[in-house]
Amino acid sequence: MIRALLVALGVTVLAALLMSLTGSVASAHVPTTDGTSTIRQDGSLVRYKLELDYDTLTKAAGLGRLPRGAKDAERDAFLESHRAQLASYLADRLTVALDGVPCVAELKDTGITKRQKFLYARLLLIHRCPGSASGEFTVRYGVFSEADAIGAEHTNMVDYELGGSGGSDVFDAGHRELRVGQSDAGQRASRAGETGFLSSMGRFVSMGLEHILLGIDHVLFLVLLLLGAQGWRSVVRLATSFTVAHSVTLALAVLGWVEVPAEIVEPLIALSIVYVAVENIARGESRHRALVVFGFGLLHGLGFAGALSFTDDFGGRLLLSLVSFNLGIELGQLAIVLLVFPLLLLARRYSWSTGAHVGATIVVGIVGLVWLVERLLAPSGAA
Repeated sequence: MIRALLVALGVTVLAALLMSLTGSVASAHVPTTDGTSTIRQDGSLVRYKLELDYDTLTKAAGLGRLPRGAKDAERDAFLESHRAQLASYLADRLTVALDGVPCVAELKDTGITKRQKFLYARLLLIHRCPGSASGEFTVRYGVFSEADAIGAEHTNMVDYELGGSGGSDVFDAGHRELRVGQSDAGQRASRAGETGFLSSMGRFVSMGLEHILLGIDHVLFLVLLLLGAQGWRSVVRLATSFTVAHSVTLALAVLGWVEVPAEIVEPLIALSIVYVAVENIARGESRHRALVVFGFGLLHGLGFAGALSFTDDFGGRLLLSLVSFNLGIELGQLAIVLLVFPLLLLARRYSWSTGAHVGATIVVGIVGLVWLVERLLAPSGAA
């Protein structure tokens, strides 16, 4: 009796989760913007190359907006003509200090660049730091903070060579400061450096974990696979196929070797949900499902890559960040499997499980169908 109540409670929670997801089908992801920071020290100068979403920057800095059909040359000239206003916007939001003393910043150059057909503003800031070139550098990043009300979460991938050390990091709402270099006494803070290295890895793992858990379409795809799986052996086979596939395309996309527009990837991800839902109801798990999951996993990997925008510098730091991000995705995937599938196995012992299985599959399939239609009808770049 107690076991039946626990199973019923678990199924009720799962059903409530699925129903809550359908309450906001307009998007399957938390709105985000990304950017990159390439920080290089040259003696007492710090060169900070910043890339940010073009339209978000012009809105946040109060520059106004160009017509949708504006040419790249016009967008480039628009930034240059508003250099003083951009410098004013960044003055309080991006600072560099050496041993607690602020470095004097100058916006030296502006321009535009494109990544996967998305337009970014490219800004070069030169920070002139006082005293000697050695010491502890503190970078504070508040671009696109809550005060700017841009309506989206913002992450900025950092690649730095500063204060005699180099590494990768990420600025986001929970992490706005980077400290690197030597202590005031001039001694290398190796232990602090190791802590910073592990902390940076942890942030990329956390990003991957959040991306899959908050990426509702990825979660629903996994739930459908679990609903159709016959047992743990099947789950391991399907999870392995999905993991290998999305890891491949995630790496290829992040490294810039594969570029597929979001307006193509996002509808196909929604289609993967609809397809598996229909197959679950029509015939259950097929002999070729692992191959089908591999194909759809390639698409989901491209979707995961949308959360990352690294600098052009290819090296060990980028690979480490990529591996850490992917590790976070795998941990999230594992958590979903270990939470959902044991409940499904227990529920299958009861006569009502068949109806619950079909009902949950239909609900998820309808959500996927709505997303498919919305993404096909969405304006270019809005998927």
